[in-house]
Amino acid sequence: MEPESLALLLAAVSLLVAGLSLGWQIAQWLLSAGRPRASLQHGLWLGSAAIVGTVPSSGRAIDVAGLRRQGYDGPQVVGIQVTNHGRAPVTIDKVAVHTRGGVMTLVPLAERIGPDLPYRLEPGTNASWYVAADDAVRLATSAREVLDESVTGVYMVAQLATGKAVETPQTLRV
Repeated sequence: MEPESLALLLAAVSLLVAGLSLGWQIAQWLLSAGRPRASLQHGLWLGSAAIVGTVPSSGRAIDVAGLRRQGYDGPQVVGIQVTNHGRAPVTIDKVAVHTRGGVMTLVPLAERIGPDLPYRLEPGTNASWYVAADDAVRLATSAREVLDESVTGVYMVAQLATGKAVETPQTLRV
């Protein structure tokens, strides 16, 4: 093999290894942060526990009547479950209910069920906060009637200490 061909091959391999190394370093940097994800919950609050399920993408509410037939009684709740998939902790400052298709927001202060805020969410863990479903329904109804908005339902948002907001992709139709 000629020296020029060998030098070109060595340079190409070196460039490939350098590109892979750079890609690996960027991936490690991105994965080293906290990566919170949120899901919308709906169900019943029993005082010391919640019987909830994740709201499907269709936005259909959980069958509360079926739970009541099974003997579970309590007010309906809407909640947000935040899971940290990253390698660093994240701090959640507040949670809020928003109208999908509108601008109104409900920030529960005294009536919020869940850990005190701000809350430090460690890697690989999750935490949930709930509000009365009646309050969420009133929020959507008010947005439709008072502001004449075309609200399709409600979703929840967790505000992080970094200023970033993590919202649930699902919308509960109310």
